[in-house]
Amino acid sequence: MRLPDGSTLIHDGQPYDPAKARAYYLRTRKLKGRKKGSADLAGLSSAKKQPVKNNPKLRKQRVQAAVRVAVLKKLLSQLNAKLKKQMAVTKKAGKEAKKPDTAAEKSGKARDAEKYRDKNEQKIKTKAKQASDKKPPSKKKAGGGDSVEDLTQKIEQTKKSLAGAIKKQRALG
Repeated sequence: MRLPDGSTLIHDGQPYDPAKARAYYLRTRKLKGRKKGSADLAGLSSAKKQPVKNNPKLRKQRVQAAVRVAVLKKLLSQLNAKLKKQMAVTKKAGKEAKKPDTAAEKSGKARDAEKYRDKNEQKIKTKAKQASDKKPPSKKKAGGGDSVEDLTQKIEQTKKSLAGAIKKQRALG
């Protein structure tokens, strides 16, 4: 084969022969296997695939999977909102706890406590007696809800459940 500059194209020490190259191509293309689609690799033919789409049982499973995913997404958003609120309450409580009382606040609290003790002496004794007889009360968390750690753990569990539900939904359809 001649190049535009007039020289001969050499390949592997021999002049290039287009007919020989074509024969080689035709010979070797038959040796390569064709990679079929993913459905054919799974052993499903297109004839078997069609009735599966119209299967009412599968349709019901798809709907259930979609509902499960929606419910988990909603729960996750609610938990995230709760966590954000709880973190704000915890942060606010932490700031208030760090502030020391002024002298006026301390003396005011002491006066109020003394007045309460004088006025409710019998009630205080009764409550102390009842408290010693009962189990200690459970600790209440700031903000009246779950702790930040509990919410974080619930969010992680919900994320795992959501990932599993999405995986199942994709497998169905």
